[in-house]
Amino acid sequence: MYVHFEGLDLAGKTTVCRRFCQQAKGDWMTRHNALNSENPIGQLADELRRGGRYNDETIGWCYHAALLADLETYQKPTVNTLQDSTILLRSLAYHTVSGTPRLVDSLLTLMGEHPRFDRSFVCVASKEIRLDRLKRRRPQNLSPEDFIVRDDFGRFKAMEDVLIDYAKRYFDAVIIDTSDLENEEGIKFDPVNPKTSLDYIFINLQDYFPETVL
Repeated sequence: MYVHFEGLDLAGKTTVCRRFCQQAKGDWMTRHNALNSENPIGQLADELRRGGRYNDETIGWCYHAALLADLETYQKPTVNTLQDSTILLRSLAYHTVSGTPRLVDSLLTLMGEHPRFDRSFVCVASKEIRLDRLKRRRPQNLSPEDFIVRDDFGRFKAMEDVLIDYAKRYFDAVIIDTSDLENEEGIKFDPVNPKTSLDYIFINLQDYFPETVL
């Protein structure tokens, strides 16, 4: 089974992925951003982005190259796999709002080649919850992108709207509000009285794959 979780910064996506693996049936492998376990071009793009030497469009084309490498070498998972974000959707969200149309147009031409998932979810949260998570995040785990929600929320919300639009349109994604995630730790799946983010995720998956989830 191949399950995809997407979401912009401070959406609780990584926590949802971790708790999903803890509660779901069997063992799960996680892929982060790249569609393959290793993508050296993606790793280089990450390093260049953190270095701050090149502008957004140059870094964007580096991620575009990483996506091409992903598509060229992609093999469908043979074990239960979580896809924690995709280069394609995050790049489309960022560059649609940033105004780099050449890059956006080229990314969209790759949409038909991109693998689909058994189910896809987009994690969202309120501005207030995201700001609270930002305050509590360890400094070593912060990236410049994390501060957009604080310093330019209008731009951040525009990126999230673009991401949701593409995720729903092309991946039939379900939106999951994680605003109460911090109060859900340790709560077990309840299919009768769903209350948590994971409850709604598992119920959705059970409708399609009842034998593989719990």
